[in-house]
Order: sequence, then structure tokens, then C-alpha cells
Amino acid sequence: MRRGRLSVREIPGPRPENWEALGLDPAHVAGWKELGFDPFEAAMAQGDGFTPAFAVHYLRQLRKTADCWRRVGLDSADGLRWHRAGFGAKEAKRLRSLNVDVEAARGQRAGYRTTDPG
Repeated sequence: MRRGRLSVREIPGPRPENWEALGLDPAHVAGWKELGFDPFEAAMAQGDGFTPAFAVHYLRQLRKTADCWRRVGLDSADGLRWHRAGFGAKEAKRLRSLNVDVEAARGQRAGYRTTDPG
């Protein structure tokens, strides 16, 4: 790595350390730690249906996904909600900047109006 540049894994930002607060299955925490996942990475992977035993074959892809969310500042429970609702990191950041919450965004995506047009 070149000096003076941050790698994706070194991007500063909030790092939630409470595994339970992110909804991780306590039975799998040791496995996530063994893989070197932080709580956010593990929560993203678990939310996508992975367990540590299965995730071992997809480490690079799973970390890349978590890093996308980390880069836009959404490595949090809120970011997990957006991800689990099917939004991409950049799209979630844009919608949040417009003060749109996850549920309203899901409604708009589904074609439902959340406000009265009248």
C-alpha cells in the first residue's frame, strides 16, 4: 500500500462494537470474530443470509459490500436497515440527505404515494 493513502478497511468512522445491538446471532459471534469480521460486516453478511461457515467462501465480496456502506458513512444500524430494504449505499445516502426514511423510500419504490397530492 502506498503511504499517505487509506485502504478501504482503514476508513475512519463509527465502528459499532456491540454485536447484539446489530442483531447478530450470539451463537455465531465467535465464528464472525474468527473470520476477522467486525460487528457491522458480520451484521451485513448475516442479513444477507450468511453464517460464518458459509461466509468463509465469500469473504472478499462480503467485505466489499460492507465497505461500500462504510465509505458513505452508513456503517450503522440505520445502514443495515437500508441495505436490508434493498437499497444501495449511494442511493440510501442520497435519500437520507433528502430526509426520506426507509419506509417512505420503500413505499415510493413500490409506487405508493406517501403524501396527499392535493
